Amino acid sequence: MKNRVLIKSLLVFFLVVVAGSPPGLAQENPTFRLLTFTTEGSPRLGATEGNGALDIVDIHNAVRYLMQEQPQELGRLSYIPADMKTLIEAGSDSIAQVRRVYETINRLETGGRFSEPGGGERVFYPPTSVRYLPPVPNPSKVLGLAGAYPREELPEYPSVFFKSVAALVGHEEEINLAGLVTVGVHEPEFAFVIGKKARNISEAQAFDYIVGYTILNDVSARDLPQGNHTAQGSNMSKGLDTFAPCGPYLTLKEDVPDPHNLTIAARLNGEAWDIPNANTRHLTHKIPQIMAYLTQRMTLLPGDIISTGVPAPVVPLRAGDTAEMIIGQLGTLRNRVVAGTVTGGMAR
Repeated sequence: MKNRVLIKSLLVFFLVVVAGSPPGLAQENPTFRLLTFTTEGSPRLGATEGNGALDIVDIHNAVRYLMQEQPQELGRLSYIPADMKTLIEAGSDSIAQVRRVYETINRLETGGRFSEPGGGERVFYPPTSVRYLPPVPNPSKVLGLAGAYPREELPEYPSVFFKSVAALVGHEEEINLAGLVTVGVHEPEFAFVIGKKARNISEAQAFDYIVGYTILNDVSARDLPQGNHTAQGSNMSKGLDTFAPCGPYLTLKEDVPDPHNLTIAARLNGEAWDIPNANTRHLTHKIPQIMAYLTQRMTLLPGDIISTGVPAPVVPLRAGDTAEMIIGQLGTLRNRVVAGTVTGGMAR
């Protein structure tokens, strides 16, 4: 147990102090994160801190452990749903309980009062031992914005398109060109997640309807054979399976004091890619304007993901590349590109 605590302390030190952390991510207090992951079987609701150095806590296994072993530490507990979308729908009280469970189990571990049950009841998972899923694996919709950063003419309205929900994949999952695309582009984008049903809201109300933020890689095909009717737009070139990597985390809005001042960076195969205007302060339409515009036209539901667009230029990618998206205070999203053909629902 002492060795485990020592290792955890060293990881915190490494995350906060050691040079080489992505710009804007080093913090004295590593930021709280929510995530969805799996090891075997169904998705699990998890929590962690920082940017991938610390263990992931299986929230429901932590609740089970606390109720059995340390009930006095848990006290009265509100309802915590089993999945992220339902948690968001349940609201701020349930989300606050997740944070409390995470802090309680970590306090017990650090104090030497925790004994890992292991197996199917394991509480702490090393981050390299899990498969990351999109933070919200099943939103009703994913929307993207085009031309969202400065251009010669200021557009009156945001330009919005739908991104296929089926395109969502998690951190460290593959982007598969599927034998259809030779050259694609990846687009590091700041995204916000809807916290409650929103229709016809004002700009002043916008942040009341947001639960938090994440990273989305708006992958696009550049040489995909497709029709040319104007009705098709970008739906096909941006909607292929795996063309919307998202995550690794959902970072709560209260932990991001200014979402309009976040650095955006990209690395391709470990090399930094120069991106002008790479800060959310340069967004042509800010979150309140986007929310008012969208909710005048459609109903947004809890868990919906709105990706705010990419600062130009986009980053080209080919099979064999590894793409990393880094956004200040939100973490690092990393995916490798492959070009396997798809047969019987499986890539090979």
